[in-house]
Amino acid sequence: IYLNGDAKPGEFTHNRLNNQKYTWLSFLPVVLFNQFKQFYNLFFLLICFSQAFPALRIGFLITYIGPLAFVLTVTLIKEMYDDCKRKARDGELNGEKYKKMMEDGSLVEIPSADIKVGDFLVLEEKKRVPADVVLLHTSEKNGTVFIKTDQLDGETDWKLRKAIPKTQEVGKVAQSNINKIKGYVKADAPHRDIYKFLGTFYYQSEENSDDTLSSG
Repeated sequence: IYLNGDAKPGEFTHNRLNNQKYTWLSFLPVVLFNQFKQFYNLFFLLICFSQAFPALRIGFLITYIGPLAFVLTVTLIKEMYDDCKRKARDGELNGEKYKKMMEDGSLVEIPSADIKVGDFLVLEEKKRVPADVVLLHTSEKNGTVFIKTDQLDGETDWKLRKAIPKTQEVGKVAQSNINKIKGYVKADAPHRDIYKFLGTFYYQSEENSDDTLSSG
């Protein structure tokens, strides 16, 4: 990932959150499947079917269909309500505004969903980190910052992170100088292990076009 926004490979997924479990087409089939793969629900469904045959019928049919239909109706309503809440939460997070640094050093606000690989973001105190990021500069002289990862792993204790030494040094002169650095980050492809990341920052100076200064 180059600091000018280019990346290899050039195709990355969008930054839009989608925690919904269902679509309008898949909602009913998926919910019913999840319910009837449970033994007791399937057992009562088979009992209901058996009452369609006069030889096997015992009592009134409604006494078998009614309870099962009630349980399924309550489950469908609950699942729909929960999924609508997830959709609303996703919309709130996707629309949250973040400051993006442009090539001329100016800042523009963009929604979280529009953040792309290679963007320079200016994050403020107590602001949610909207994506996987590389820390280039902090307001602390030693380049440190404390973050919480409770939304990822449930841990609420503060964790120390340090900016790349070279970019922290350049940012001390002027924060807008960071996006003028020539360099790139070589990192692992996306994976599900949130506790493991391996990457190297390469700084390209005028004297040496491929000068490795630091890694993290």
